[in-house]
Amino acid sequence: MRDLIVAGGPVMIPIILLSVLALGLIVERTVAFLRSREPRTDLLPWVLGELGKGRGTVLAEELAGSPSPEAAVLREGVLARSTAPEERELRMQARAQKELAGLERFLPWLSSLASIETLLGLLGTVTGMIRSFLALRLSGVADPAVLAGGISEALITTAAGLVVAIPCLVTYHVLTQAADRITARVESAATELQLFYVQRGSRR
Repeated sequence: MRDLIVAGGPVMIPIILLSVLALGLIVERTVAFLRSREPRTDLLPWVLGELGKGRGTVLAEELAGSPSPEAAVLREGVLARSTAPEERELRMQARAQKELAGLERFLPWLSSLASIETLLGLLGTVTGMIRSFLALRLSGVADPAVLAGGISEALITTAAGLVVAIPCLVTYHVLTQAADRITARVESAATELQLFYVQRGSRR
């Protein structure tokens, strides 16, 4: 491994440093999304049922123990059950934006790292080919041994850049789609809660 890094030339240094950052971000964001999963499969029906029984105060306390954005937004709606519909909606929107912003934090970095690593691999390809042609020019003969160093540098840096860029890009798209699904669930839950209050025809 050490020989490959050395053969890859100076471009391997930023590639390796950014790969450590990329790995940290992938692990951190994946763990964050896993921790934000809602343990209840019947969260919304349960919330509406508890509200129908007049157990809003106890419900708010129980929702506080859930890590999911849906639960946090519904809890905000439960706490605001005695406020005007407009204020309640604004409070739930503000909570939803805060929760979703926390989930989407650092996701753009993964996309940027994928692009940067690809470009660094390309840069290593260019510098390796330049090295090969300079060696050929200085030697004056088409000796494979003379060309091998530059060509290996080009191939190693290209491969290293792609090895880091591909997981970054895959993770970015997977987590972005997961965030979109969570956003849809949050919006649906908030709308259903508002409709519940409207149908009840009272301000709680």
